[in-house]
Amino acid sequence: MLKNIVLPVFAVCLAVSLQAAKLTEGFEDKAALKKWEVQGDAVISQEQKHGGNSSLFVPNGATAVFKFSPENKFGTVTMWVYDSFVNKKGKGSGPYFGLMNSEEEKAVIILSFAPQVSPTVYSDIFTAETNWSSPWSSGIQRARKAWAKFTFTFTDDKTLGVTCNEDKEDTTFPTKLEFFNKGANSIILGGGPNLGAKNETFYFDDIEIDVKDAAKEEPKK
Repeated sequence: MLKNIVLPVFAVCLAVSLQAAKLTEGFEDKAALKKWEVQGDAVISQEQKHGGNSSLFVPNGATAVFKFSPENKFGTVTMWVYDSFVNKKGKGSGPYFGLMNSEEEKAVIILSFAPQVSPTVYSDIFTAETNWSSPWSSGIQRARKAWAKFTFTFTDDKTLGVTCNEDKEDTTFPTKLEFFNKGANSIILGGGPNLGAKNETFYFDDIEIDVKDAAKEEPKK
């Protein structure tokens, strides 16, 4: 399970029925967290909200993982993310969010900030390739104290992309498919490490998971 992550992440114990292909979560009450494996002080908060009355706050040192299927599936995941836009410089990295697959060491992650990349642009990491040491620039400008809609698209073994606010120019990763091309089965949300007095703060809301057929490897020739 992401052995090189800077924060420990627990495996999720609760599996969602395979019959429920489309799932939504608005974090409207404390019961919502029973579906997630949480470490640290992630809480339902009314401080920020995209829809409804509350959202999920994942502070520094906390993680929340939701396993939506025991096996990899193809489809899309959308989520609304509130970025406090603390323009950090120096070492360390900020909060992150993304997908994991059933191998648990392979993930595509969007970081709010990485020292190798501009602090005003989201970074991306493919853990199977970089082990968190070499983030790339996603080209997506960070939201400035605002909500932004992220869509992760992994509809088949030849498609992997991330769109922010449904921009026409998607961030696609055709050269990275060898590292993440078997679909996904989990969402991971992380608060990032403690960066001092002005920490990043992220909130998450209105997550929608729309997956279809189970992803299967092609038979070897």
